[in-house]
Amino acid sequence: MTMTIVNKNKTAKFWNMKSSGETADIYIYGDIVGEKWYDEETSASSFKDDLAEIGDVSTIELHINSGGGSVFEGFAIFNMLKQNKATINVHIDGIAGSIASVIAMAGDTISMPKNTYLMIHNASGIAFGTADDMEKQAEVLRGLSNTVAQTYVDKADSKLDIEKVQEMMNAETWLTAQEANELGLADVVTDE
Repeated sequence: MTMTIVNKNKTAKFWNMKSSGETADIYIYGDIVGEKWYDEETSASSFKDDLAEIGDVSTIELHINSGGGSVFEGFAIFNMLKQNKATINVHIDGIAGSIASVIAMAGDTISMPKNTYLMIHNASGIAFGTADDMEKQAEVLRGLSNTVAQTYVDKADSKLDIEKVQEMMNAETWLTAQEANELGLADVVTDE
């Protein structure tokens, strides 16, 4: 049995889920947002609903081609995947950038063709108000960046420490598949 999840007005999403027997394919191909304004955007809430609809499967093949988006929505998607009983095989099809790279870290295995990229950087945001408001925003952003950095360290096991990851995030680092593999942020490098 094959089931494809589509939205009610039949417009294409930048992410799609379908299941066939014991395996589900999930595609995240667009921005990760807190509030959906357009059908092609992915929010944690809509992702959760469709993830529940595919039901219990033993394997999830997660394909990513996303520059990222909302850090909290990404954390929620990451946590949903980590809590899922299925084996998660991540395939970076183009780019896993920003919070999409964090979602990729939910994989039991991460596969990257030679022509793909993983991009990591510090959290960013906008603040309005007083100097105190700006200082508070800076504090929040530093905390978010530290949480993201720890996610990479956890995936890389002993190949990266927190100081090295923070240095890479400070520099907004674009990693080739080979570089990601050498640092423990990808498990398999494949041909295009």
